[in-house]
Amino acid sequence: MRVPVGDIALNYEEGGQGSELVLIHGLGSSLRFWDGVREPLEKHHRVIRYDVRGFGASDRPAGPYDTVTFARDLAGLLDALGVARAHVVGLSMGGVMAQRFALDFPDRVRSLVLLSTSSEVGEKAVAFWNRLADLVERHGLSERVMDATRSFSPAFAAAHPDVVRAHSRPGDNDPAAYAATARAMSRYGWTAELRNVNVPALVVHGLADQLTPPGGGVKLARALPHARLLLLPEVGHFVPVEQPLLFASIVAGFAAGVDLEGESRKHEGTKCTKE
Repeated sequence: MRVPVGDIALNYEEGGQGSELVLIHGLGSSLRFWDGVREPLEKHHRVIRYDVRGFGASDRPAGPYDTVTFARDLAGLLDALGVARAHVVGLSMGGVMAQRFALDFPDRVRSLVLLSTSSEVGEKAVAFWNRLADLVERHGLSERVMDATRSFSPAFAAAHPDVVRAHSRPGDNDPAAYAATARAMSRYGWTAELRNVNVPALVVHGLADQLTPPGGGVKLARALPHARLLLLPEVGHFVPVEQPLLFASIVAGFAAGVDLEGESRKHEGTKCTKE
């Protein structure tokens, strides 16, 4: 389904019942990325998946894009769906967007789950993202650009070449939107600012991540005042694809704990008021 949000329309899908849980995909992907974990998560949550601006079946303005705009898009989507607060899960680029959303709309976030992502980009990463954007603008989305081999641990990629090929297809990605998003990912750094995020957070990182070094996840977890860090051995960048059942269990368990704590505080507040 598509819904107007600001200057564009966003495509989304939802299902399940329970507290709202939003899934934000990474660069070059779409809400389909979460297909393998949708069903187990919907047993516990109202799961909302959407195509980020520029991807999938959402509108694809040429840009420029920035993280503030991505955060506003999510706020507009939640407004359209009547969602006041949600657990927000983001992978890689989606994790960057989730962080900005928590900073700009703190009252809309119940908790954060940040996968294979970081709180800042260094000089090498800035250069990489801008080179990638230049390459795509000049030559389009080639097989080389979309090759997902390094998105998986070496062991998983060797054992599951069919999965790697499925995630390596350019699909219907728009080169201009892809390049604009890559440039947006070269311009963020809010490690210090994250001390203002006062919601429970879970940072999950695969120790075999070849795209975002695990040290970025460690730094991110240290920056968040209420974060737990989970490092997964022999798992790569695409945690939900390599370990779908483990990922769904981790997220559902973490969110359940946050929800139970919230209900407990609510009851304590009611009891105090009556007394």
